[in-house]
Amino acid sequence: MRSVSIIGVLLGIFILGNILRIWEGPRCGTGPQDLSPGRDSLTACISVRSGIYATRGFLTGFQYMLLTGFADSVSRSMGIMGMSRHQNCWTMLSDGLVDIVAVDTSDSIPDPYAGTVSLSMPFRNYAWAVRQDDHALLHQVNMWLGLVTRGERFADMECRFFRSYDLSPYIKNGTKTDRISPYDEIIRRQSRLLGWDWRLLSAVIFKESRFSMGARSRRGAVGLMQVKPSTAAVYGISDLFSPEENIKAGTMFLQQIQKRYTAMGFDSVNVVKFTLAAYNAGESRIEDCINFTLDQGGNFTDWEAVARTIPQMADPEYYKDAEYLRHGKFNGSETISYVKDVLSKYEEYLSVIE
Repeated sequence: MRSVSIIGVLLGIFILGNILRIWEGPRCGTGPQDLSPGRDSLTACISVRSGIYATRGFLTGFQYMLLTGFADSVSRSMGIMGMSRHQNCWTMLSDGLVDIVAVDTSDSIPDPYAGTVSLSMPFRNYAWAVRQDDHALLHQVNMWLGLVTRGERFADMECRFFRSYDLSPYIKNGTKTDRISPYDEIIRRQSRLLGWDWRLLSAVIFKESRFSMGARSRRGAVGLMQVKPSTAAVYGISDLFSPEENIKAGTMFLQQIQKRYTAMGFDSVNVVKFTLAAYNAGESRIEDCINFTLDQGGNFTDWEAVARTIPQMADPEYYKDAEYLRHGKFNGSETISYVKDVLSKYEEYLSVIE
């Protein structure tokens, strides 16, 4: 009986050790079907039912964390090619443009690809599709998912990305919580760069994307802080699908804007308001608003005075012959609402977030 007990303990240690090794970081493969040494990167497409108004959790973020975790476990980098259900990820997979497609298990494989792709073991309501002839990758994916989905780290991820972040019960009951989104720790770190309360930066991200990594705008802005690739490139950032990098790029852009209004001598409250306005409408557009307010005899250092003047910029009587308005007519209602909404959300966070 004693020998059986020792064997059981050793077996438990062996299994636990493998789980930790596979999850925690880059290292060599673990089986006869290891990925080719010449294959130094993987690419993936996230094609799940998500988006800015999703009600079932932060699905894109959940898949992103899993995919990058798997890539680390096999010592490969992971590139995310897209997060849109409108892209034909099946074609991208079949043509070799991506190696993995994260899909809902309720989605059937389209007939043209039924003989060319295979699905991994399911987890929750999802699976990863790979090319049918990519035996080594499918083997590694199934082995990793089989171990990781039984572990405590996966349970923590499920809690993080699928718990409710609805604050209305706390507001109604006058109680407190300490969570806003799955990305609170990243937001706390990045907010220090601005010298902002992390709850204010959270309010910006809520307004931009409702914490949806898969959010995209018609103007090409991407991710949590709706950053354009051209803007991110200025700060040396290329992976806007990474929550850390996206928030970093957005925060660095906010910092650049904030320095502008600080240098102009605006008080701290108005520095924040003008920074928010410029993040929404662009610095040069807000410069037009400042010049227009100055021309109308208003206090250009006070955002509320500028906001009261902005509606006139949509009237030809005012903007038509104003040469200092580089961008011409400006309605401005979206930007005025943007500043109000962010500050209102911030006040809400102050009331319930410790």
